[in-house]
Amino acid sequence: MTRPLTWLLFLLSAGIVSCTEEATAPGRCPNFCPGGTTDIKDTIFTDVIQRDSSYRGYLPPYAAEAMAAADLPNMDSRALVVLPHNMITTVHTSSTDTTSVPIVVDSSRFRLTILRRDTSATNLKLRVYKLPITSDSNSTFASLDPDFTAPPIDTVNVSQLLARPPIVDTAKADSANRRIFGDTTRTDSAGHILTVADSGRTLTLYFHFDTLQAPFVAADSGQLAFGFRVAADSFASASLGSTESAHSPLMQWFFHHTIHDTTGVKPDSNVYDNRLRTPLFDSFVFNPPTAPLDSNLAVGGAPSARSLVRVKLPKFLHDSLDVVRATAIFVPVAPVVGAPSDSFSILVRPILTDLGGKSPLSSAFSATRTIHIGTADTVTIELTDLVRAWAQDTTAQTAFFLAHVPEAASFTEIRFYSSRAPGFRPALHITYVKRFPFGTP
Repeated sequence: MTRPLTWLLFLLSAGIVSCTEEATAPGRCPNFCPGGTTDIKDTIFTDVIQRDSSYRGYLPPYAAEAMAAADLPNMDSRALVVLPHNMITTVHTSSTDTTSVPIVVDSSRFRLTILRRDTSATNLKLRVYKLPITSDSNSTFASLDPDFTAPPIDTVNVSQLLARPPIVDTAKADSANRRIFGDTTRTDSAGHILTVADSGRTLTLYFHFDTLQAPFVAADSGQLAFGFRVAADSFASASLGSTESAHSPLMQWFFHHTIHDTTGVKPDSNVYDNRLRTPLFDSFVFNPPTAPLDSNLAVGGAPSARSLVRVKLPKFLHDSLDVVRATAIFVPVAPVVGAPSDSFSILVRPILTDLGGKSPLSSAFSATRTIHIGTADTVTIELTDLVRAWAQDTTAQTAFFLAHVPEAASFTEIRFYSSRAPGFRPALHITYVKRFPFGTP
């Protein structure tokens, strides 16, 4: 065998040995796969919430988007509506004649929307009362109680109306509403009309009043005030639309005026017309009234209360740590008062700068939590994105407000123990992990 051939065989043998693949052996790359493990920490910080406070008066009940009406064992709430004094009392007989003639009111129709109700309530009734036209934001439950305990001018059984067969509303016969929801108009022998929308959640009631139920006083320019109470076999509760919502109450006056024939040839003729008027004022009163603020954190009620929660975030959370999850923990002082079918929603909004109760809110984050009425369970609110943003930005204000939504639309209020209650103080539950040092041997 020649020398070149010997070297060739040697090189081939060495290549075969060096290229043998170990398919079952783990990879070895110490320069690219650093050692160590992921260390996850789960800690409840019981002392990071400090200087928490409550403030009341953000929104009064007459500025809320709904009016609360309830007849509960521990709460009585009543709604009221005041019409404006701007109804016409005279009309011109023609566009060229400056002579005015008085109008004669024949009847009126009042529209009221039920935004929320207990669908399981039986014999749900809505009673209408006549109130003083001087009713305003200074009116109280006690001052209006004699009028609310007088005989009602009208009563409608909502449950019975809903049980009646629907009829075709010819005005909406070709509308999308009827195509989707079907025939949703119901009426009774007393002239009440009920229309159903939003899959049955929203009910619109029309009351037909004669001149005895709703007298038109020309000296008051048609100003009237109505009160509303609910009743049921048990736990009557409803939210009525206000002027601040898209379902405002509405009064429609039906009237006529007479045109006298001065020639003596034709008989006198009557001209019929109507006018719409939205309320000047609406609100609700309730008993017992909202308790004064104390050392606890109050949220809700009317006028509405908010709680400012300040957080002193640990410094080490800013140093090479990632927040996996963050949850605020609050312990209620007592269950929320209300109907068992209702709920209570809390809104969390951070602040831009700390000015106490007047701190401006930030729109960068929001969170909500719904609480069941009648329970006193510990409330947890998810704040992961907010706490993660605080950990990344050391200049951010680490504080947030707790508020009720919709605000001031109900008498319901919840109170949490504050940081001044050592055994029940609020806490922050944070799960965090140290950032893994990728690329470091």
